[in-house]
Amino acid sequence: MVDANFREELSRRREKVEDIYNYEGNKVGRGTYGHVYKAMLKNVPIGSENKAFALKLIEGQGFSMSACREVSLLRELNHQNIIKLLRVFLTAEKRVWLLFDYAEHDLWHIIKYHRAAKQKNRPVMVPKGMVKSLLYQILEGINYLHDNWIMHRDLK
Repeated sequence: MVDANFREELSRRREKVEDIYNYEGNKVGRGTYGHVYKAMLKNVPIGSENKAFALKLIEGQGFSMSACREVSLLRELNHQNIIKLLRVFLTAEKRVWLLFDYAEHDLWHIIKYHRAAKQKNRPVMVPKGMVKSLLYQILEGINYLHDNWIMHRDLK
């Protein structure tokens, strides 16, 4: 049995997402397991550039086994075409936050933008170079995953 004082001390020492990052009102999407926010570090020295992060709040309390497996796998992946999981936060209320590198645009938003142009009867001009580049990046990422015996069902 865990001592109550130990639990309180651990909770007090635990770094809190809200103490480190500004993310309120910056919701950028919704994923399979929860909501995604664009987050910025709170305490950045004056004159320094503040890098953006993607902060994902897992819905519900606790961690499903599939989410746990995914996090375990994400921590081991290291490839330029795969978003990097930087950190995992567990709150005292048993909520889970995942901190990722931030990608300003993803494939879904690019497709959505060009679909909107088509629906407005404007010519859809997707440069061939862009299509080649996107396809190359996707295939490089998939190749890395497959080389490591990983299958992906949600490409973005």
